[in-house]
Amino acid sequence: MTEGGRVFDRWLQQQPVEQPEGTLTFEALTDAGWVREEELLDQLGREVARNYVGPGELAFVFDDLGAPEVADYLRTNKFPARTMTRHGDFGEIVTGALYRRVRRWCVPVLKLRYKQTAAQAVQGTDVLAFRFRDDPPVVAVAEVKTRSRRDKQVASEASESLEKVLERLDESLAFLMARCADRQHFFLARHLGALQRPGARRKIHRHIVFVHDADKWNDDMVTLVAGVVTQPTELTAVKIKDLKEFVARVYWVAEAGLAPRTHGGEAA
Repeated sequence: MTEGGRVFDRWLQQQPVEQPEGTLTFEALTDAGWVREEELLDQLGREVARNYVGPGELAFVFDDLGAPEVADYLRTNKFPARTMTRHGDFGEIVTGALYRRVRRWCVPVLKLRYKQTAAQAVQGTDVLAFRFRDDPPVVAVAEVKTRSRRDKQVASEASESLEKVLERLDESLAFLMARCADRQHFFLARHLGALQRPGARRKIHRHIVFVHDADKWNDDMVTLVAGVVTQPTELTAVKIKDLKEFVARVYWVAEAGLAPRTHGGEAA
């Protein structure tokens, strides 16, 4: 297991929860306090940077510039300036890492690398994860919502957004297939292409992930989601204390120059 995988395994731990009635299953994850803050911020800073910048691009810039210039490059060209955009991106980054590093799904593409500008969102499913070796192959379609305060509307918003991306799932699969082919990851591209063939056998798992301020969370959110979903759906709440300040610290670490070391490590 990579260093990042070990950190995520120790950082987010399951809490005991009551399961709602109906088609929803619920899991709550929270900081267990087993990872030193410096180590956690360092690893999350690297995770943020690698979601925006491919190893080759970052290595090229870092070879030609010093650390302050790299930080300025990341801040100007890659990291969103608006708090709302950062929070949305951070939720997708944590969710992708959760599926990839902890739940051991295949997440073939880090979608945020394909923004045309730092402020622009990439259309399509927030996170797509796969188990290609299952029969039939399984596709986890995850809709992610990040909130630093209580927002009861997010339950219906998440359910509606999930339905919309499911209707256009093949478009998201085609996007991933093209990106894998661009990177010459032909094994993944072939599997993604097979999922789009008429009549292809595939099993869809519906997922909603709330990345939420721990102190603002209330379990009535589970009841609200259970009341709007009509098909089997998995809900995960990732509860982070002082979420707004935490996200700001993570991005500061990513900007401060710790992130350039990622180009020597795992690539996605």
